[in-house]
Amino acid sequence: DPSKRPPPPTMSVVVVSRLTYRKGVDLLVDVVPEICHSHPHVNWIIGGDGPKRLLLEEMIERERLHDRVELLGSVPHDRVRDVLVRGHVFLNTSLTEAFCIAIVEA
Repeated sequence: DPSKRPPPPTMSVVVVSRLTYRKGVDLLVDVVPEICHSHPHVNWIIGGDGPKRLLLEEMIERERLHDRVELLGSVPHDRVRDVLVRGHVFLNTSLTEAFCIAIVEA
C-alpha cells in the first residue's frame, strides 16, 4: 500500500533482519551515515534485534541520526508486511544469503 510511504521527496529504506554479523549489520553501520550525509531526503527503518543492535544505537548517537533512523526492535512475523510497506526500498545486507525469504516477503 503506497499510501503508507512518506510523501516525496523523502525516501525510506527498510531493513528487516536479525541484527547479527552474518546479516551484514556492520555494513549498515558504515553505509547509513554516509548515505544520510550525502542524501538528506533518505531515512531508514530498521526492524530486528540481535547482538549487533548496540552498534546501530552507537552509530545513531555518534552521527546524530535520531531523526533519520528508526530502530523498531524485534518485529513479529505477522507485522513484517506492515513495516515493509512503509519503505520505498528494501535492503538485504546478508553476507551469506543471496536470495532469502525476506526478499520474497518484500
